[in-house]
Amino acid sequence: MMGNKIQILPLTRESLTELRSSKMNHFLMDLDRTYQGELLDLVEEDLSYTISVNDDIIAASGMKRIWGNVAEGWVIATEKANQYPLVVARAIKKHFANVAKRNGIKRVQTAVRADFGLGIRFAGWLGLENEGLMKNYGFDNSDHYRYARIF
Repeated sequence: MMGNKIQILPLTRESLTELRSSKMNHFLMDLDRTYQGELLDLVEEDLSYTISVNDDIIAASGMKRIWGNVAEGWVIATEKANQYPLVVARAIKKHFANVAKRNGIKRVQTAVRADFGLGIRFAGWLGLENEGLMKNYGFDNSDHYRYARIF
């Protein structure tokens, strides 16, 4: 959108905590928000970032290295991201490949709730391939699909 100030900033513990206290962009993500887990472990230098529109942090994305050249990809988006869906999606897509290549990541994988159609479409748009259904994978025993992309 014309006139909007878009910034990609490093993810910090403070910005992540702020994001997770906001209403998410989809009711299924709000369900996942209730599980904090090891949330702050997502902050990893040069692998995670926030997306700010007009100085308001509305989304974050990144990768968490699992071992060697394998990482788990993730996205958190607030309901404010729905006002700028293309801005957010394009920023994530652009930085997704750049982050992987810059850090020598060969495989990025993620889990997408089986009942989250938007997330499934987004994973495919990012170039990830469905590797199968993981039954009872979620903290709430929900089924998830494993998606991955090889670089």
